[in-house]
Amino acid sequence: MWFKNLQPYRITDPTKIDLANLDAELKKRSFVPAGTTDRMVAGWIPPAPHTPDVFAYTQSGAALVALKTEEKLLPPSVVKEAADKRAAEIEAKELRKLGKKELKEIRERIAEELLPRAFSRSRVLRAVIDPVGGWIWIDSSAPAKAEQLVQFLRETLGSLPTKRAETQLDPVTAMSTWLEHGAPPGYSLDDRVRLNVPGTGGGQVACSGLDLNADEVKSHLKTGKVVRELALTWGDRIAFVLTEKLQLKRLQFLDLLQDQIKQADAEDAAALFDACLALQILEGRAYLAAVIEALGGELGQEKNHD
Repeated sequence: MWFKNLQPYRITDPTKIDLANLDAELKKRSFVPAGTTDRMVAGWIPPAPHTPDVFAYTQSGAALVALKTEEKLLPPSVVKEAADKRAAEIEAKELRKLGKKELKEIRERIAEELLPRAFSRSRVLRAVIDPVGGWIWIDSSAPAKAEQLVQFLRETLGSLPTKRAETQLDPVTAMSTWLEHGAPPGYSLDDRVRLNVPGTGGGQVACSGLDLNADEVKSHLKTGKVVRELALTWGDRIAFVLTEKLQLKRLQFLDLLQDQIKQADAEDAAALFDACLALQILEGRAYLAAVIEALGGELGQEKNHD
């Protein structure tokens, strides 16, 4: 149930998200298995196992959704081998060299012929759509996969005003400062960091299982390296790895939150699912806001000093 990663997208106009009609809209683009000639298909599926007819599972003013994709695996090397063999047969029979256009057409034809026999790979990507906080959180460590879900959601709804989250402080600069001088208020450094030299081809160092306050770790900053990923704990509640692209990876809900779930009045699997999702949404709003605040607030927005 818990998200393992969080890729945030800002909803620039939350009024465009109508949770009351979201379920009906998602059902119009529900997942249909790939046919013999389909390379890849995508569609929405029910995100909760105990509600097979609900495609937008609402909780605490937000909705949990799930996008399923199915992709045919057709290695280029297999296509090339079969295409080269057929091209050689044609050249031997017609006693001539084939042109580039003909070779391309042969490869495309071979790919179409092999597609019905190709293996399929399915993936499910989950996201929380939160008009209250003005965010879409996607459980993915791959920006391309996250963008795929946002784009498909945009196509499903007709329009979706979103943008990648940006902060006043560059995450690389901020994380490098935190490693050197200590974590910002409310946070503590964990035991994982990845640094490299700016620019292409720069050396990279990954430290894991070490005290990040140790001089041997900080010494990498003196050689010109900057922090690209940094493990942090927020308020003894959530541990995560913050990346240069403002991703939160390796999310872990710590004992304090786990104890809250154990104390919840969850008599069955459905009630436990609801309790976990509610806690994830409420905590998600809080720790995402805290991360943005630690990075100086959102770019283009005035900070509230009240």
